[in-house]
Amino acid sequence: MPTFSHGETEIFYEDKGSGVPIVFIHPPAMGRKVFYYQAHLAEHYRGIFPDLSGHGDTIGPIKDVSILGFAEEIHALLNHLQIEKAVICGYSSGGIVAQEFALSFPEKTIAVILSGGFPSVQSIGFKYEHLAGIYFVKHYPDTLAYMIATSHTKNKRLRNEIIEHMHKANRKVWLQFYERSLHYSCVDRLHQLKSPLLLLYGSRDLVNQHLRCYKRHTNCQAVIIPKVSHQLPTKKWQLFNQLISGFVCEQAYASKNL
Repeated sequence: MPTFSHGETEIFYEDKGSGVPIVFIHPPAMGRKVFYYQAHLAEHYRGIFPDLSGHGDTIGPIKDVSILGFAEEIHALLNHLQIEKAVICGYSSGGIVAQEFALSFPEKTIAVILSGGFPSVQSIGFKYEHLAGIYFVKHYPDTLAYMIATSHTKNKRLRNEIIEHMHKANRKVWLQFYERSLHYSCVDRLHQLKSPLLLLYGSRDLVNQHLRCYKRHTNCQAVIIPKVSHQLPTKKWQLFNQLISGFVCEQAYASKNL
């Protein structure tokens, strides 16, 4: 499987299909395996699935995490693949990397898709969810990996694959990714986000409260998917993929640059 050098780090990625490129950015520890079902999109688009530094099969020295640093890794990946611009799709805390990428490298961004996205942690419940994650990473990382994987799928094989992949994550990076997510904010820059924006939320997900902030500061499209919480890429993957496909097709039709 392919890797490329970014400084001293060998970043692992999967590159599937052809057409409009879509880069999928994972949340803490989960790595690219959380996008197992998004590989189906490669029938019509070019799906790119990296493991960020400190995650999965990416190897290299462990450095302090920064959200901009992760965004720069995606930028370097696109340059390595000689991709002029791409759709950037971030899931959960991977969404703050997607937003940082779009704000820092607008010339490389076709559109942004956020699943369970947030510009900053704005609710008490979501804050304590992060704090619980930090506590479990420090004291019970194996238990947390099992809990997260089990919440994402009933497919035993995929669940075990996600757990195994999460065990590869560096605990320092895992912890710092949670911490950086907790304290990150791009609210004061959202008005600078000029790329088309699609927001996807589950109706039972407390993160969907952040939709109000996006509506105040951006011109976004939003879909609330009923009877599901946060885990859209795995639990509602058929509809999730359809919404992504429709949105990307819409942007392709609207822009001659695609």
